[in-house]
Amino acid sequence: MSDAGQKKSTFGLLMRMALGMAIGVGIVVGADPQTKFLRVTDSATPPGALRMTLAVLLIAALYFWGGQIVARSRRFAVSAPLTATGRPKLRRGHYRGGYRALQWQVILCLWLWYAYPDQWTWQSVGLKDEVPIALSALIGVSAYGVLLAVLTFAVRCAGDEGKFLDGTVRSMAALIPRAKKQKRLTWTAFCVFNPFIEELLFRGVLVYQTALAAGTAWWPIAVGLVVNIGNHWYQGGRSMALHVPFYAIAIGLLFSQHGLVGAIAFHAAGDIVPMALVRRHLRQFRERHREFGDRSEEFVLTELG
Repeated sequence: MSDAGQKKSTFGLLMRMALGMAIGVGIVVGADPQTKFLRVTDSATPPGALRMTLAVLLIAALYFWGGQIVARSRRFAVSAPLTATGRPKLRRGHYRGGYRALQWQVILCLWLWYAYPDQWTWQSVGLKDEVPIALSALIGVSAYGVLLAVLTFAVRCAGDEGKFLDGTVRSMAALIPRAKKQKRLTWTAFCVFNPFIEELLFRGVLVYQTALAAGTAWWPIAVGLVVNIGNHWYQGGRSMALHVPFYAIAIGLLFSQHGLVGAIAFHAAGDIVPMALVRRHLRQFRERHREFGDRSEEFVLTELG
């Protein structure tokens, strides 16, 4: 191994050790109900609200680290030699990726219900009954439709549609395994559990409940934005053109009369639509790069002629 490779490996090991130590300290501190700086005196907020905030930040660190593993596979695919047809190779998800994703979501559900039963309530995380639940869900889904239309228009106007779509295909391919059973498990994990869990943890607890406990919404929103970017950074810088406005709309729904239900429906639409379009996008990816390869070959032959 080269000196640069050894330094990189050592740095990665130190980072993993630092992350493990931070999570360990956080668990110990957060588990102690006598920790003074995590106490909440506001009677409208559960007494363990800030301890729950710390726990969610630790989960966000695990999300970020898992994303780095996916990003490494994505970078490996990008740097791999082209196929015989001139198409960039795609790094597909782990052969048991669907099982792993679903297992993680179930663990988070059980953790929420049994480990922290008195540190959050449905009202403290933004569940509201000012309007019917069905209407709030419809508003959330409609908001995603508007975001998707605006984003598609903006990408086409910028003339960067191909690169943006390629990044999306690479990210989705790195998450979804090839086997049919694992694909079904992936669907269940990302389209059923994920919208509920992520909105409850990273919007309901981390932003809404923390804002109630802190008496201000500005720094919880800022922290939530940083966590949102970190959770999705593995998809590449271009994906922030989606995730930053996505976060802003989810926060707007959360603090509106539609509350957590609107945010969950919005997120569900944002997970279901890309998953439903994966096969089409993979086919378009192959066709797009096959056409590019044909044009490149024609150009070379013309130059040689």
